[in-house]
Amino acid sequence: MENVSLDRVLTGIEAQTDYRFIYKDNEINYSRIVSIHAQKTPLRQVLKKLFRNTTIDVHITGKQIILRSRETEKNKKNNTTEAPKKTAQLVIRGIITDVQGQPLPGVNVTEKGTVNGVVANFDGKYTIEVGGQDAVLVFSYIGMKTREVTVGDRTNIDVQLEDDVQSLDEVVLVGYGKQKKISVVGAQSSVKAEELEQPVANIGTMLAGRVAGLTGVQRDGLPGYDGADIWIRGISTFTNAGPLILVDGVQRSLDNLDPRDIASFTILKDASATAVYGIRGANGVILIETKRGRIGKPEVSIDYNEGWTSFTNIPDLADGETYMRLANEALTTRGQEPRYSEEYIENTVNKTDKFLYPDVDWMDAVFKDFGRNRRASVNVTGGAENAVYYVSLGYYDETGLFVTDGLESYDSDTRFKRYNFTSNLTLDITRTTKVNVGIQGYLSEGTYPGAGVGSVFSAAMEAPPVEYPILYPGGYIPGKSSNGGLRNPYADVAKRGYRNENKNQIYSNLRIDQQLGFITEGLSWSGMFAFDAYNQQFITRSKRENTYFVDQNFPYTENGELLLNETYTGQNFLGYDRSNGGNRRFYLETSFNYDRSFGKHHVSGLILFNRSDYVNAFAGDFTESIPFRNQGLAGRATYSYDDRYFFEVNAGYNGSENFAPENRYGFFPSVAVGWVVSNEKFFEPLTKSINYFKIRYSDGLVGAESGAGRFSYLSRVEQSNDFGFDFGESIQFTPGIRETYYGVDVTWAESRKQDLGIELNMFSNELQIIFDLFKEHTKGAFLQRGDLPNYIGLTTDPYGNLGVVENKGFDGSVTYNKNLGNFRLGFRGNFSYNRNKIIENGQPEQLYEWQDRRGTPLLARFGYVAERLYTLDDDTDGDGFITPDDGDFPNQFGQIMPGDIKYKDLNGDGKIDSYDQREIGQGDVPALTYGFGITGEYRGFDASVFFQGQMEADIMMGGSGIHPFVGGGGTGNLYTVAVNRWTPENDDPYALYPRLSYGDTGLGQNNNTQGSTWWKRDIDFLRLKTAEIGYTLPENVAQKISLENIRFYLRGTNLFTFSSFDLWDPELLTSNGGTYPNISVVSLGVNVLF
Repeated sequence: MENVSLDRVLTGIEAQTDYRFIYKDNEINYSRIVSIHAQKTPLRQVLKKLFRNTTIDVHITGKQIILRSRETEKNKKNNTTEAPKKTAQLVIRGIITDVQGQPLPGVNVTEKGTVNGVVANFDGKYTIEVGGQDAVLVFSYIGMKTREVTVGDRTNIDVQLEDDVQSLDEVVLVGYGKQKKISVVGAQSSVKAEELEQPVANIGTMLAGRVAGLTGVQRDGLPGYDGADIWIRGISTFTNAGPLILVDGVQRSLDNLDPRDIASFTILKDASATAVYGIRGANGVILIETKRGRIGKPEVSIDYNEGWTSFTNIPDLADGETYMRLANEALTTRGQEPRYSEEYIENTVNKTDKFLYPDVDWMDAVFKDFGRNRRASVNVTGGAENAVYYVSLGYYDETGLFVTDGLESYDSDTRFKRYNFTSNLTLDITRTTKVNVGIQGYLSEGTYPGAGVGSVFSAAMEAPPVEYPILYPGGYIPGKSSNGGLRNPYADVAKRGYRNENKNQIYSNLRIDQQLGFITEGLSWSGMFAFDAYNQQFITRSKRENTYFVDQNFPYTENGELLLNETYTGQNFLGYDRSNGGNRRFYLETSFNYDRSFGKHHVSGLILFNRSDYVNAFAGDFTESIPFRNQGLAGRATYSYDDRYFFEVNAGYNGSENFAPENRYGFFPSVAVGWVVSNEKFFEPLTKSINYFKIRYSDGLVGAESGAGRFSYLSRVEQSNDFGFDFGESIQFTPGIRETYYGVDVTWAESRKQDLGIELNMFSNELQIIFDLFKEHTKGAFLQRGDLPNYIGLTTDPYGNLGVVENKGFDGSVTYNKNLGNFRLGFRGNFSYNRNKIIENGQPEQLYEWQDRRGTPLLARFGYVAERLYTLDDDTDGDGFITPDDGDFPNQFGQIMPGDIKYKDLNGDGKIDSYDQREIGQGDVPALTYGFGITGEYRGFDASVFFQGQMEADIMMGGSGIHPFVGGGGTGNLYTVAVNRWTPENDDPYALYPRLSYGDTGLGQNNNTQGSTWWKRDIDFLRLKTAEIGYTLPENVAQKISLENIRFYLRGTNLFTFSSFDLWDPELLTSNGGTYPNISVVSLGVNVLF
């Protein structure tokens, strides 16, 4: 480099290496012109040449290069000699760590208002002499928030520095690379990895409300299957709307990651951020980086927590008396005889004989009150200058809340165990060559009821509480049906065997980074190869034992023993069934990168090729056995001037086998601009209150695979015995060939994404605000046509790139952090809102406008509009039924009586039918997801709470338990809330339940169980998602037991839920509560560093 400023040289060294310079501004002459030639020269020699014949001393500590002026040190000594001798010299010692408790070497520690200062050593420790108790120590470090601490009467001051989330020099992840935060013009959000360290199996359940732009819903709480459905900026397509998840640059799942192995978690939301991923990034991208090693002696971190689990909410089913009286009411008020006599009801209430007059709460019978949850992890990091490592082992164990039968000879306890391992090794092969080797994976084992979790819930929702007891003496299973129907829920969960699910996953990746400065400054090459393999084996050992029932007329023998009559013949030994699955994925990536500054100008570029091959190792047919392949090119070019104006162009060029040869490749560009207004001279008067203000805009196209299946451009034919021809004199039938699928000229779906965002820091960076407006217009979704008439002779309706969807909304975050002496207060809030609507869906024009799904949300619910319940006054002729003769009432579904649901006749034709259905709900994915939390720290104590909520989501209730007595013969359990019903004595047109009916063909049953607004419920909620309190022992106490740091904590998840819907947990994917509930956890733990 010839005749360039010293500042440019230092910047170039930081750009091409992992080293960072630490110095005081007033000690370094940035503008000094230097010339240096340093190809293949060790860094120490380069620095020696740079500062030859100057007063600057150079010290290298780890990856920190500390520059100090000898003149300053000389002046300090002279001042010490000449100044009057201080009357109170204090020696202060301590250790400086980051938020994870890791020591920070190279931190500047200065006495405020003086030139007195030191630098923390390799272990983050420091020792400094100060003038007295009024002295203020200033701790500063690149990428961290500066802290000021008054000495007071302390001689040991340990300090924890936080990441400066708005540091302009902070490097953040972007698509296929990293950039300084100030230069990022794409929309992205992130969450601190330590926030995900919760006592749950899958971190996906912790994301909703923590990351702006991300929507997450936990649909199931079963151990091992309790992951969350995740969307970025909602749903904007008819087909797969899930984001691309990249772990260390490779497409992988986040569900089984150990949160303590995560270094960073970022989501990319707009076209500028995701265009380089082409079709894979159409629905947004989640970038996860695992931890790498750091230079230093080996550091061992151990974390262990154990807690108790319980359900957030379980269905409250009616007791025996309530059930029988309502069943009788359902019959007698419809003109039928009661099923249960008063004597039978009284015997049940009085518990005369629990075997003859049972009263069973099946939810209580199949569930325990508490389970156990525990996690342990150990990680070790360290290394030398040319080689660093990170190794971790993790263990997670959760027991379910299903009951077990102690008499069985096998272990049927519902349980999920997982073992995680992570190993990352970084080697500096040469001064310009770096190699990263990563191996990760997990082994898991799950044990579940042999009958299946779903069957347990369906049985509990179908079996009335008075049908039979849990068990008869001797362990005999009660049952009434000779064909095995109306199963015993307790037997399904505790006496039907077990199912073992063994899974293992291995992730491996090798990356090589090569600096190519010998060609031109700022040029580098990177290549990566990854191989992932997944295997699973499920073994089911199930049985179905004989069932028995007691004849009410002859229940006991002469000896007083129960007389059991066999009702179903089964088997008492365990069977065997096995299934296997697995897949392999190969990923190859190679890229050239360019990053260089020319004075105030900065340019960078990227060109990248990638290929992904996926093999289904247990494919069920020939088509599935063919390897899946995607490949493409990605490019990026950026330009910035003086850290004020930014311009970026991204593009992806991708190919997919699913499309016709002429449509196989697609090009998807994007452009983005940014303006840091706060760096303008005219903004200087405002910088004291508004420290940072940035505006950015992006616009681009993103491709998607449109939802077409494999080889959708090919037609499919098959021989059919149902279709053919009659030939010959004797007229013999000959099978023909039938075209079952019509190949079409299928191509890409395209989404145009626009984003306008602002970033604002205020009041000494204590308050940070990020806000984005976005709009997406997606066209070309692959849908089946509905606008072709049947008479044209097609066997099935063909598909095409027909679907068009518009999605728009806003998201953002607000963060506030304040140090009040030794007390630190923090607040963070995130929100994500979107609304989508169908523009085109390939369906024919509807007779009435309210039937058209165009203009409605993708998940919109269509049904009848329930106006109210008919009342006794509506029966004007007093015959007990509602007919058109009683007034202007439409014909509905069968015979209608007072208390049945009255539907709105939208088209006024005098009858209720499909023409009267319209949009009545927008679906169970919330339009608004939000979260907010508060943290506080004081002298070793820390506490935090975080709330998560959702709005504008709904469900349609139905099925057993919700619709009373809806099963054949009147079977079906009953929710307790059914007591709030219409009766002749309670002639309320808005009672919670309509007039009861008995049996699937009972009067009113068909009318009252139609999908309508009567059964739609909003599932908005606010939940105390996490809460934690902790205490960190003082360093001198920890060191007495040979530890660097030790922290104790109490944390909980899903602690309280506030919602108008309280029949079951509002996040569950169920219409009647028949899904394993979500769980609440309270856990005690300890974290040790040594």
